[in-house]
Amino acid sequence: MDIIVLDRDDDVMLKGLFGVATRSEAVSRVQPIRRSEDEFVKMVRFSFPGEREEGAVAVVDGTPVGWSRVFFPERDNLDKCWTHLEVDPQHRRRGVGSALLEWTEARARAAGRDMLLSEVFVPVGDRESHADRQFALRRGYAVSSVEIVRSLALPVPSAVLDGHRQRSAEAMGDGFELSVHVDGVPQHLRQGVCDASNRLILDAPTGDVEFEPESMTVEDYQTMLDHERDLGRILLTAVAVHRATGTVAAYTDLSVPAGDPDVVFQWGTLVLPEFRGHRLGMAVKVANLDELARIAPDRRSVQTMNDEQNPWMVQINKDLGFAIIEEALSMKKAF
Repeated sequence: MDIIVLDRDDDVMLKGLFGVATRSEAVSRVQPIRRSEDEFVKMVRFSFPGEREEGAVAVVDGTPVGWSRVFFPERDNLDKCWTHLEVDPQHRRRGVGSALLEWTEARARAAGRDMLLSEVFVPVGDRESHADRQFALRRGYAVSSVEIVRSLALPVPSAVLDGHRQRSAEAMGDGFELSVHVDGVPQHLRQGVCDASNRLILDAPTGDVEFEPESMTVEDYQTMLDHERDLGRILLTAVAVHRATGTVAAYTDLSVPAGDPDVVFQWGTLVLPEFRGHRLGMAVKVANLDELARIAPDRRSVQTMNDEQNPWMVQINKDLGFAIIEEALSMKKAF
């Protein structure tokens, strides 16, 4: 086995890694994410502004059998980096994962990072004994927090949405304006959405790991929109604007992928602290689900993740009908 640098311009290498990722996903997730090879290649080749990436591939007899990507933020949280590691199921328990993790940790240390973060997905009830968790623990990692993965069956019953829509409207009164936007919010709302998105990592529980706010700019936002469009995805964003100040008080995103005809992914949802107590979180989620039903009526489910110590967002999801399907263990290793 050899560990070689990931070449994102090598079409043959990426084709092989697409197979590795697809097979790994099929056995590692309760609801595997489906994507086309074209979508996969474009995702691997994309670099988000303010973030640097390195990658390595484990090769046996010229064939990729595993890979690791490590992401280094360069404008915030400079003490940390994130990794995503996958091994082809046919080549597990042969030292591939360990070799890739050694490479990853070496790159993290070389970059002067103090902490390496990752995620391990496990079925419900398998949190303590799952093989991937044990693999991480044996190599010095610890569980810092647990996120619960939930799925909402579509379509949501009209009675459920109608009830939440009415209660949210009563709690909001005339103080907020609700709107939904396809493939990005208009220019006058972009700074507010960026501000809200940047503090999401502060307001969502993250266990014993502390974060700085992120640093997405309006220009970065446009880059993200261009990337989503290139992938063939549709982005739905609902916002609640405080009428008196023009502040984006709440927002939520849904991403409708091209490679999987059934699922939709719930991205970030945030209500600014000073505007909580008006059911804005429920209001923006219901508004986005209404628009989703209009533009993509054939989708069968929405998938989301929330920390188990986030009772407010967890309750909103429960009230909408989201059901637990698996857990995501946030793992950390300090150097």
